[in-house]
Amino acid sequence: MLKKDQTCSVVVYSEETNTMSAFNIPLEKIAGALARHASFDVPLDDFHNQIDDDFARRLGGMVLLTLASRSQTLKNRLSITTEKDTEDLEGPPSV
Repeated sequence: MLKKDQTCSVVVYSEETNTMSAFNIPLEKIAGALARHASFDVPLDDFHNQIDDDFARRLGGMVLLTLASRSQTLKNRLSITTEKDTEDLEGPPSV
């Protein structure tokens, strides 16, 4: 089987059109831009190398929170639970 080129997924939120757009772009086309910007890495080991529903929710949530950090309009629309929210619900750790 031929090795496929690495592909990046880029998600863009447009306030003008109120649309989220996802793009699949060959890594070599945007490698220079990636080298100049911060990333958030999600080690699969932290998820026992399982890409399941929980992993998908967390990754999607991180993408949405990242986009919302640059758009007050999108931030106002978010209605998602974060780990910090669940920690607040659980209360202080028991002794």
